[in-house]
Amino acid sequence: MAKLVGRRYAEALRDVALELNKLTEFKEEIVAVCDIFTNEPKLKTIFEHPKVSKDEKKDIMSSLFKDRISKEMLNLIYIIIDKGRMRDIDDIKNEYIVLSNKELNIVEAKAFTAVVMTEEERLELQEKLSKKLSKNIILENIVDKEVMGGVLVKIQDKVIDGSLKGQLEKLERELKNIRVEKIGVK
Repeated sequence: MAKLVGRRYAEALRDVALELNKLTEFKEEIVAVCDIFTNEPKLKTIFEHPKVSKDEKKDIMSSLFKDRISKEMLNLIYIIIDKGRMRDIDDIKNEYIVLSNKELNIVEAKAFTAVVMTEEERLELQEKLSKKLSKNIILENIVDKEVMGGVLVKIQDKVIDGSLKGQLEKLERELKNIRVEKIGVK
């Protein structure tokens, strides 16, 4: 149910963003708003408390964000407050990111490596993937000690395994499938 609510609000926000040509701006703004709630759990508690009036919540939001986000985003937040949906704001954000990325031909990917990639390496891999897939790839580097070496890339439901561990596992499977035949000696 929450995902459905998030989707509905995200679609409305996407429609406004398309009309105003603000897809990226709105994405940055909703992420910033959600980050504040994530980093300030007391603020989230205030917004979920039934004894804090809707007007008080709107005043707080206005004082926090008035000069930091667009009037459209602030209006969305007011609507969310009026409808009692502040608990769904993360779902709205997540759904909006998916919708806006689709409109912008952006695909998020994760590169798992044993050590942190340099910014240059990350950008080079991101560019290669973008060209190969004809999409705008946004690549996040995640350190995973199980990778051992190389890189394992996950893009949506695809996995590109260039890791040392993956290569060793492939070699092991190939070795297990080798049939050794005895050559008769005369």
